[in-house]
Amino acid sequence: MNKIAGLTLLFCSLMLPALAQNNFKFQAALHKADSAGFYRISLQPALVAKARADLSDVRIADAKGKFVPYIQAGSLPQKNQKSFVVFNPVAARLTTDTGTTYIVENKTGLGLDRLWIKLQNTAVQRKVNLMGSDDLQQWFAIQEEIPLQEAVQNSEGTYMQSLSFPASNYRYLKILVNDKNKTPIKFLQAGIYTEYAATMAYSPIPDVKFSRADSNKTTYISIKLNDNYQVNKLHLNISAPKYFKRNITVYQIIGHYKEAVTETELNSAKNDDLLFAAKARELLLQIENGDNQPLTISSLNAYQTDQYLISYLDSKQSYHLLAGDSTVQAPEYDLKFFADSIKDNSPTISHDAVVKNDVPAAVQPAAGRDYTAFIWIAIIIAAGLLLFLTLKMTKEVGKKTDGDA
Repeated sequence: MNKIAGLTLLFCSLMLPALAQNNFKFQAALHKADSAGFYRISLQPALVAKARADLSDVRIADAKGKFVPYIQAGSLPQKNQKSFVVFNPVAARLTTDTGTTYIVENKTGLGLDRLWIKLQNTAVQRKVNLMGSDDLQQWFAIQEEIPLQEAVQNSEGTYMQSLSFPASNYRYLKILVNDKNKTPIKFLQAGIYTEYAATMAYSPIPDVKFSRADSNKTTYISIKLNDNYQVNKLHLNISAPKYFKRNITVYQIIGHYKEAVTETELNSAKNDDLLFAAKARELLLQIENGDNQPLTISSLNAYQTDQYLISYLDSKQSYHLLAGDSTVQAPEYDLKFFADSIKDNSPTISHDAVVKNDVPAAVQPAAGRDYTAFIWIAIIIAAGLLLFLTLKMTKEVGKKTDGDA
């Protein structure tokens, strides 16, 4: 009887990781690691499209269904302190119950996908929202619910943390800490490492379709994508006129509504790139022409900022990425405390095509047959058998106790 109960428990323990994986709607097999060590895992636009904007529902799983720790590449500490550019803090008057607010000015004009903040040592748990603005009046959301790390033990009394977010080029950045009615935390500095901003790379988003309509001194450009892609850059190839300077507003289309993402300008003296952050299937560009002729736009391309996870992989193991579970929280791995051990030149690997995760990868059946229902039936039967055996053993122990009495 004890053997049956033990086998039942073993069966359940083996099946639960696979069933946990099945909550993720999509998966993609990782390329094989050449040798054991840390790797930069490149997340292609097709996978990022299936995940949340902050990638909090992305997991790395091995062949047994166990999750493998990782950190986002933007969390790696920078060793060359000379390249750190401190952004000037900007004074702003806010209501006292809003929470701790820290506003800085990005005078570099560079597009950013991460911001380093320096804080006084603290061991509290807080989350922050990051917003951007070009005039300190109208603010646009960039990233929400970013967890602040707790300080590691050190003698300096301060620590640095990186905030990773979809690329944008707002002049002002506002960090709003969700600490309403709690003791505030202390910000000391915010800035960037210039080599990060200078080497920002992008991956093209496929199958971009656009159409235009000109009316009442305004040009409207509708952009349609075939998935919920993360868009960080649009490149407009403007062939005429030779000189122009037009205000442009980028909207994200959500159902029957449009939501402003950024307001900027198109200028013939600059490149024709628009940097912002939006996760959408459809975008709308509104160009104000005034009394000028509409711009001639011969082509349009969309891009996602390159996204990387860093994880320790074994060459003898096979791994896959999971995404698309709306119920999970962002993972908390101990690996973040050992980021100093990760080298900057870690090799990069990517992943195969994204597919539906209809059946757990650890128990994948032959193609063309779906055993998901049978798996659940087996689990229910096993749980029922375990309950039956437990009740039977309880009754027998009770009878034995009564007999001894």
